[in-house]
Order: sequence, then structure tokens, then C-alpha cells
Amino acid sequence: MITKIKIAEKDIQRTIKDYLQVMENQGKLMFIRSNSLAVQTANGNYIQTGKKGSPDILVWMCEDIWYDEIRCIALEVKSTIGKQTTTQIEWQNKFEGFGGEYYIVRSVEEVMKIIEGR
Repeated sequence: MITKIKIAEKDIQRTIKDYLQVMENQGKLMFIRSNSLAVQTANGNYIQTGKKGSPDILVWMCEDIWYDEIRCIALEVKSTIGKQTTTQIEWQNKFEGFGGEYYIVRSVEEVMKIIEGR
């Protein structure tokens, strides 16, 4: 019997960011972790950074030596059971409307295939 191992979304994100950092260090792309951060203040209110619905990671890469075409890639990291929120779906639709590539990813292997164009 094969047992599925549950991996937390934060651990998947960390592995993906490590991979992207190696690729950035090699000059193959640029990336930023773009999702929101919410911090609770002393009075109980929350301060939120980022834009609601934005993906976890944004990646930019050039497809050719002349930098004529830049790939804009949005990565929404989910666990094996994670689902998009309504605001994430809205963000995806807008981003794709501008010609960006949007992916829901659940492993670093999926990201590697996207980046390497497979």
C-alpha cells in the first residue's frame, strides 16, 4: 500500500523559492514572492501588504538573447488539496488577459517543467 505524504504549502513554497533563487543566480530569470502578508497590530486590527488575490510568486524570464519577449509567469502554490479563492481566480483572469502565464503549482517539479518549457 502506498501512503501519500502530506506536505505543507509553506514547505512547497520554500522549495520552489530555493529553485528559483538558483535560476536567478545563474541569470536565467528574476522572481519575487508577491503574495500578501497580514500582521496583527496591538489593538487587534490587521495590516495587510500586497494585493488581495495576487499569486504567491511572480517570475520574469527572457526567451531569447535579444530580450524581445519577456515571459511573465504567476505561480499560485497550493497543497494537494488547496483550491483557489474567488479573488485569486479574478486575478488570474486579469493577468491572463494581459498575456501573462498563470499556473497553480503543487511541487517544485511542476515549476521546473514550466520554467524549462516542457
